[in-house]
Amino acid sequence: MMYKRITALFTVLLMMILICDVPVRAVTFSPDFTITSEAAVMMDLDRNTVVYAKNADKKMYPASLTKIVTAMVVLDNVDDIENTRFEAPLSVFDELYGMGASTVGLMKDEITTVKDLLYSLMLKSACESAGILAYNVGQHSTANFVEMMNEKAKAIGCTGTHFVNPHGLYDKDQFTNANDMARIVRYAVDNYPLLVEIACTVDYEMQPTNMHSEGWAHIYHTNAMINPESFEYYPYVKGFKTGTTDESGRCLATLGSKDGCNYLLVTLGSPLKNEDGETVYNHYEDHRMLYDWAFDHLEYKQIIPADKEVKELQVNFGESSDFVRLVTASDYSTVWLDTIDDSKLSDVITVDESLLNEDGTIDAPVEQGTVLGTYAVTFHDEEVGRVDLVAQTDVTLSVAKYNMDKAKHFVTSGWFLAAAGIAVVLIFLYIILVASSNRKKKKKRRRKKVKAGRNF
Repeated sequence: MMYKRITALFTVLLMMILICDVPVRAVTFSPDFTITSEAAVMMDLDRNTVVYAKNADKKMYPASLTKIVTAMVVLDNVDDIENTRFEAPLSVFDELYGMGASTVGLMKDEITTVKDLLYSLMLKSACESAGILAYNVGQHSTANFVEMMNEKAKAIGCTGTHFVNPHGLYDKDQFTNANDMARIVRYAVDNYPLLVEIACTVDYEMQPTNMHSEGWAHIYHTNAMINPESFEYYPYVKGFKTGTTDESGRCLATLGSKDGCNYLLVTLGSPLKNEDGETVYNHYEDHRMLYDWAFDHLEYKQIIPADKEVKELQVNFGESSDFVRLVTASDYSTVWLDTIDDSKLSDVITVDESLLNEDGTIDAPVEQGTVLGTYAVTFHDEEVGRVDLVAQTDVTLSVAKYNMDKAKHFVTSGWFLAAAGIAVVLIFLYIILVASSNRKKKKKRRRKKVKAGRNF
């Protein structure tokens, strides 16, 4: 077991790298109704996209949704859940005494398979099962196990989650948020098929133990939405976990599938009672409404087409053209709400200024496919999608145009003008010197003639 813990710690860095697959979306959609839950996140599992969020980062209490992480840590450390058996210590029951904890009816010193403990943990939400698992997997230390839970949450990518117990009973220092809990459920779906199988089971028969005879407990999942005999039954939902305390309200994580579309939904903080003090189960209605809305109105739609002509840039020194068209390098599709008016979408065109001259032009040669900027689509100032802008065609360099321009710039450059000025001055001085020299020669010749005349 120590080896497994060391291995888990050693691989945290790798797992953090994989967290880049966590869904990030600037735009979420708003249905035409209001849910009672205080916080929620709905995710398209097929495209790893968040499609609905409400108070997604608000600090909330997870209640028994905690047990999802408890089950993960157990499965990380127990290879054979059918043949591994744990004994129930007295300390587990002492901790839960008087807390009003949900229970499956296990007793002190009872020896139970890890499989039965996991099923009772996830279906019946048995707090003593959580304690028994934590005590034994944590090497007779629940505190050690809770540390492993927090390490697991961090490795998954949770930034607003902290655990102090494995069962989810209220503690002010045990908290989460809807974003983190959606990450946790998504991680379980992707990496723990056995946990998903357990969490999506409607009912289960507990096996004989040293203190209970065969058939001593037939348990049902606490999520009434997956029970065909329940008034709350919803045929498109399966799993996953419920959680309820006075402080947390009603919490629910489910998976929903219909017509090839697959979603994950986490809601936190639905009230226990209405204004009249009557017990209510509005969290089920929240899930039903959100799934109906998603199945009926969300679609996978192309928002940006490939090869769309977006902008022209003036090109200097082009052989056959003095401009180049910028087109989208690829298409972009995403989950979209069919009631949104596409005319409300806006374009944001960005050209890489480092490639441009001060006047906004670009110099040839330009190679087809060269990335020159980006094209984004926004909705209410939130970015929906973005692709590269590339040159549609080649624009070759005209050597003649290039040389002519360089010559033109040369003769108008400061250095050239300065040199020309100096040359003019030197020529002028040369002319003066030559003229002066000629005058001196003429005077000298005249003097010689006069002298020769006198001598004659």
